[in-house]
Amino acid sequence: MLLAGQLAVGGLVRPGWLRIVGTTIDEVGEGAPPAPEDEHTDGLIAPGLVDVQVNGGGGVDVQDGDRALDRLDLLALDHGITSYLPTLASPDLERAEEVAAAIARRAVDPDSPVAGLHLEGPFLAPAHAGMHPLERLRPPPSELPSWLRWPPVRLVTLAPELPGALALIAELRRRDVVVSLGHSGASLEQGAEAVAAGATMVTHLFNAMGPLRHRAPGLPGLALVDPCITIGLIADGHHVAPAVLELVRRAAGERVALVSDASAAAGLSEPPRASAADAGEARPPGGPTTLSGVEVYLRADGTVRTATGELAGSTLTLNVAVRHGVVFASAADDMESIEDYLGKDILEQFDSIFDGRPLKLLGVHRNTLPGSWKLYQ
Repeated sequence: MLLAGQLAVGGLVRPGWLRIVGTTIDEVGEGAPPAPEDEHTDGLIAPGLVDVQVNGGGGVDVQDGDRALDRLDLLALDHGITSYLPTLASPDLERAEEVAAAIARRAVDPDSPVAGLHLEGPFLAPAHAGMHPLERLRPPPSELPSWLRWPPVRLVTLAPELPGALALIAELRRRDVVVSLGHSGASLEQGAEAVAAGATMVTHLFNAMGPLRHRAPGLPGLALVDPCITIGLIADGHHVAPAVLELVRRAAGERVALVSDASAAAGLSEPPRASAADAGEARPPGGPTTLSGVEVYLRADGTVRTATGELAGSTLTLNVAVRHGVVFASAADDMESIEDYLGKDILEQFDSIFDGRPLKLLGVHRNTLPGSWKLYQ
């Protein structure tokens, strides 16, 4: 099959075509197709987005298991997100084991966008716990517990300053698990030791993290200057001010990986497509939802918070986050500059998550921009 239209490739948008064999993109070219096209699309043919931090969406919590994941899969695909990591925030381990089994089944299913599990915690600094319940936090273990050996675990967020954290980082990397630094008050030096041990990412920069000071730059300072670090960033206008998003773009644009940090409130303003009507048991938009079992509330200002006021995820889907990032960077209409903002293909950092997954095809709205060449049918 030859598909032609406006093609996003190499950070540019120009006329082009794809040759598709089965579910594989066999060839990509610019200009007129080499033979009569089978289909022409008026939309933008773009790589599918990759979101490595999804706590919920469409009224459901990842912790709710299979039926919730049914809804999240459909919500992701409806928004151009072709690979995502369901995320558990310092979860109850008994419940998490059931969810991990469901995620493991989907991670090997080529029809599911689930690519593995992100465990955010429980090895976090209590002073920077954010919405994570303090009673669920724990110190890094001396030996890898069985739940960190679960097959779908692909990304773990932890605080590097905790005793035993460096050894844990090294062991996780030995097992090809990506380690991200977050919920931490680490100094720049402590963060650098964690990078030397194998950490390669920072989770939601500036949030639940020690501040950037001119004489004590901390983890934010390290993230902005260390070329080995991919920066997770939430572009909703609440977690990070637009001016700071622009600062991060200028300092580390090629290393920024936008994430949604989506909560159950994400996508609630949109009706689910008809085929998803019975997928998952969505909670009503007007009432409380949960994030890894913690009750959270959508406020009038668009933030999602716990009863005590802590930010608890966002209402974003990643396609909206990308548009926000571009708008906040004053480049909404400059399609030539998108590569400057999105920068490094996230697959370079997370190749162990996505390697071997079939290339799939998705035509998306012109304002939804590329995140990865792993595409979905």
